[in-house]
Amino acid sequence: MTVNSSETAAFEPARRIRAILPDDGSDRRLLEGLWRDKGVTRADTVPVRAVAALLEAHTRRGRLPEPVLARLVTVIVSPAEADGVFDYIYATARVGRPGGGTVLMDRLSGATVYKLPPDSPNSKPARRQRALNEGFQNRQVTGDEANVRFGSL
Repeated sequence: MTVNSSETAAFEPARRIRAILPDDGSDRRLLEGLWRDKGVTRADTVPVRAVAALLEAHTRRGRLPEPVLARLVTVIVSPAEADGVFDYIYATARVGRPGGGTVLMDRLSGATVYKLPPDSPNSKPARRQRALNEGFQNRQVTGDEANVRFGSL
């Protein structure tokens, strides 16, 4: 495959939005909301060690504050979507609350769109449906099993 083949997506201008969030599950809720509400598919989250620069640090003299576990969320969007997604991240992750983290946006020289066909078993809709089905099957309790587990009312 060559770089100029029709199978390879060309680089297009993009914006990278990064958010450093507390490790309280807000990153997972944010990623789900970005996919559901904004259709964002180029996003990820990783654990990082962070030291809050604006919070009061209680340490011994001459010692650095202890880092805490945080989450770094990275989102790639087109320039047209960037401001709306930035505002969405700020509001959804509640960055304005004390200790809520920070959001940054910068320009990328280019990025490619990567999409799996919707009928692929590894596509996001297929994986999501599989997870939902497995979750419902694991939680389904009926008949005699329900009486044993929860007692009859």
